[in-house]
Amino acid sequence: MTLSITISQQIKAYNLAACPTLPEFLETAYKTQKSLKKNEQFRKRIEVIQGFEFNTASTQIEESKDQQYIVAAGLYAPSIKIFETSQLSMKCSRGLDSEIVKFCLLGDDYKKIAMVCEDRNIELHAQYGKHFKLRVPKQPTDMIYNPYNCNLLVSSQNEDITRLNLELGSFVESYNIQQETGVNCLSMHDQLQLGFVGGNKQLSIIDFRSDQIVQQLGVNDVTSIATQNLQVALGTKEGQIKLFDLRKHIPIHIYQHQYRLPIKKIVMNDDMIVSCDAKILKFWQGNRLFTNIEPQSEINSFTWVKNSGMFLLALEQPRMGIYFIPQLNAAPKWCPFLDNLTEEMEEEEQQTVYDEYKFLSYEELERLDALHLLETAMLKPYSHGYLIHLKLYLKLRQQKGLDFEDYKQKRIQQNYEKQLEAERVSKGYVIPEEPEIEQPVKQIDPRFQKLLKDNDFTVDKKSEAWKRAHPSEVKVRKQINKNKR
Repeated sequence: MTLSITISQQIKAYNLAACPTLPEFLETAYKTQKSLKKNEQFRKRIEVIQGFEFNTASTQIEESKDQQYIVAAGLYAPSIKIFETSQLSMKCSRGLDSEIVKFCLLGDDYKKIAMVCEDRNIELHAQYGKHFKLRVPKQPTDMIYNPYNCNLLVSSQNEDITRLNLELGSFVESYNIQQETGVNCLSMHDQLQLGFVGGNKQLSIIDFRSDQIVQQLGVNDVTSIATQNLQVALGTKEGQIKLFDLRKHIPIHIYQHQYRLPIKKIVMNDDMIVSCDAKILKFWQGNRLFTNIEPQSEINSFTWVKNSGMFLLALEQPRMGIYFIPQLNAAPKWCPFLDNLTEEMEEEEQQTVYDEYKFLSYEELERLDALHLLETAMLKPYSHGYLIHLKLYLKLRQQKGLDFEDYKQKRIQQNYEKQLEAERVSKGYVIPEEPEIEQPVKQIDPRFQKLLKDNDFTVDKKSEAWKRAHPSEVKVRKQINKNKR
C-alpha cells in the first residue's frame, strides 16, 4: 500500500495523500506505454476521499459542524468544492469570479456559506448555489461570523471593521479599531462573546454584548488568533505563538517556530496547541514540542477533524494533504478503516537497510579527521558509533590518503604470504604417515569373520574414491613427490 510515514519526536504521522493522483497515473502510463494493471503502486494506492484536489493549489479547508461535509477553496480557476464524508467523494463544485480570501460556514452544514473575495465582493451561497453578492469598501483581509446576532465581520487594510447584518440584510455601524496600519486577523470566543482583532501595533478585544472595545494588549504583528476557555494564543510574523491568560497582560508561555515565518493558523484543543506557518505544522503539548509535520509544498491552511487524529491541509500543490496521527486520537467516524490499516502496519516489522552508508566508530572518525562532522546532518548516531554516507566516506579517505596506505599494507601482506609458501615448499615438509593403531583384541562374533576378511571393506588410499574424499592431502603428497625429484 502507498503510505508515507514520517517520524518526529518518536511520533508517527501517516501521509494518506502521498501517492500520485489518478490523472498523474494515466499520464505516466501514456508516456511509458505501460498498463496500469501491472503498476504495483497504482494497485495498492489509498485514496481516502476521491477527487480531493484542485487544478493548481488550495487556499482554505474547513469541516462542517455536523462532520458530514468538508468545504475547500482553491484555484485556478477560483472555485469552492464540497465533499461529502459519508460518500468519501465530491458532492459539488462552484466556480467564482475571484480568489477567495476567507469563507465561513454559517450553519451546521454546507447549505449556507459566506465568502469574501479578492475583488472586494461578498458572496452568499445557499444549497442551490449563489444567492446574493455585494461589495465592501476596502480590500478585505479576514472574516468571521457571529451567530448570536447574525453579524458578518470583515476586516480590511484600514482601521474599520465592516459589519453586515444578515438578519436585516444591510450594513450596520462599523467598529473603529484605531489602527492605522489595518487589521490582519479576526477571531471570536463563542462562550465569552468576545471578538479579538489582531493588527500590526496591538491586539484589541471587543465585547459583542456592548459593542465596545474593552481591552487592548501591546502585541505587535499579530497574524493569527485562537481561543479556548480563558486562554488566547496569538501568532506573530516572527514565528512566535504567545499564550495569554485573559486575566493577565503578560504571556504564560512563548512557542517558537524555527523558520521564523508568519503564523498562518492556530488551533487549540484541550492541552494541545497546533500551529502552522508556510513550511511546517507543529504540535505543542504543555511546554514541550509533541511532534511536527513538514510537507513538501507550502502550507496555506489546515483543519483538525473533530474528535480524531486526522488533519486536512490546504497546500500549494494540486492535491490537498491528509495526515493521520494515531497517538493523538482515533480515525474519524466516517473512515474507521484507517485504525485497522495503521494497526496492521504497526505489526509488520520493517528493518531499515543502510546500503549506502558506512558505519564508523569514534576512533575511525578521528583517524579520518572528521570529528568536525559530529552533531551535523552528515553523521547519524547509530549503536555505539555513527553512520556516514558512502560517497562522503570515500572522499574523506581519498583526502587523507588512506587508500594508498591500505593498498601498500595489502601488497606487503601478499608478499609475506608468498615468501612463507616458498620456504615451506623448498624445505620439503613431509607429512608423516598415519601410525597404525593397534586394535584391542576383542571377541569376534564368528558370523562377522568373513565380512572383516572381505577386500571390498578395506581402505585403499590409492583408489579414486579416497582421493576425491581427501583432495587436500593428495595435493600435498604430489607437491612432496615433485620436490624429491
